[in-house]
Amino acid sequence: MTISAQKKQQLTAFLGSLSNAAALKLFAGLEADRADKRIAGAVNGKSGFPHDMLLDNLRTQLLARGAPPLTRKYDAKRIFFSPFEDFFIGARDDNKRRARIARGSLEPIWRLMMTEKALTDAAFAAAALDDAIRDDADAEALERALFIAAEAGFGRICEEAKTNAAVHARVVEALGDEAVFNDMEELRTLLTGVDFLHQLQALIPNAAPSLTEEQLYEIRSLFLSAHDQSNALGAYILLALIGRLEKPWRALGVYYHLAGSADERLDAARDAAAELPETLFEEFESLARALERDGAGALDAETARLRVTYFADYADGLASQAKKIGDNVFLNRVEASRDVAGEAFDRFVEQALAALRAAMPVRQGGGSSQLMSQRPDIAHALSPALVGQAADAAALISAAPSLAARLGAEPDFSSLITEEARDKCAIFAKDLIVEIRAAEGDERKAARRMLEQILNLAAPLLDSDDIGLFRDRAAAAAVAV
Repeated sequence: MTISAQKKQQLTAFLGSLSNAAALKLFAGLEADRADKRIAGAVNGKSGFPHDMLLDNLRTQLLARGAPPLTRKYDAKRIFFSPFEDFFIGARDDNKRRARIARGSLEPIWRLMMTEKALTDAAFAAAALDDAIRDDADAEALERALFIAAEAGFGRICEEAKTNAAVHARVVEALGDEAVFNDMEELRTLLTGVDFLHQLQALIPNAAPSLTEEQLYEIRSLFLSAHDQSNALGAYILLALIGRLEKPWRALGVYYHLAGSADERLDAARDAAAELPETLFEEFESLARALERDGAGALDAETARLRVTYFADYADGLASQAKKIGDNVFLNRVEASRDVAGEAFDRFVEQALAALRAAMPVRQGGGSSQLMSQRPDIAHALSPALVGQAADAAALISAAPSLAARLGAEPDFSSLITEEARDKCAIFAKDLIVEIRAAEGDERKAARRMLEQILNLAAPLLDSDDIGLFRDRAAAAAVAV
């Protein structure tokens, strides 16, 4: 199935906004869905869904995020950035968000480490570490030396840039832009807590599906130890969980664990702990605003369905965590964002119906039997791009009632659109069978080809028995004299 350049760009942007764990979860879900479709034997042996393209795109994203094959050997660069991987995202938002560092910033930051005078010690430490790795020598002490040297060097650069405009301008120019400089400043803060981040990674496996009671207590102890060093580090230990857990919203349960604890040591750390839910809701609400913004633009139905499904998962996850302790403040915030996303989704569904109609062109009929009724226009073949867009639209419309319900919206509108789309496809298929019976030669072939395209793309909307019946009737009509 072909995909437009615009869709690829939108899909890449969406995947880039996800944390590593969320991207891995989506990848696993797509692989499972592809397997289910193959086992079920979708209509005509195809699902109408571009699993392979999406998986290839997502695989590229994951590899770019530092998820190489297990046999790949580490080098100094990968070792240096690995403690911070839970904060990395593939695409930068318009505004810098706390605990979110663009992967595009890593290369210029590393290049600065290798060339900036203030970071000379870090560059030498990286070279020594690479030598040790090549020689299979013990590199633990060299790794620690790299982080210590980098922390000192970045600290000097950031402090000088605060008080010296010329230094600030020079560093920004070396990095490429101000956004990379902001990411570098945040990395400088994270460097002061490398040991804590390493402990968290050892405690919680990447993409962990849930947390045990023992892990919750270990996280609390780690959080308090980091907070004793600085308020910021304590918060970052908790914020790392958003990117580390398979389902980021499960991190809200950690906050409730801390908030409900009678540990007196937490009294001074309440504000730092509160950074966790605020960051979660900032991310969640930004998803709603992005849907609202894109609902006013051109539709990419498949990307819209993926994004709305992910948003609904996020909403359900946050609401489930908040309901457990009766947190009405957070529940109200979830519902407010659901309302925003629901309105955007209604616009997506309307646009999807228009895209589906575009794949069913009509012409004015003629003659005494047909009067002036509209008939399928078989004179112009459907383009692959048009068929692909209509197939994505059909999948979105099919899922519309259930997604609308998950967004807390009234399902009536989506259900009506789904029924209208289903009726439209069935009527158009019946009209094409009439055309097949009446036409001859190339026109009959064109009508049969268009019918097959319609039945394939409308598979999410029509019953498989109805599709089989349409095919049988078309085969009978094709031999009519």
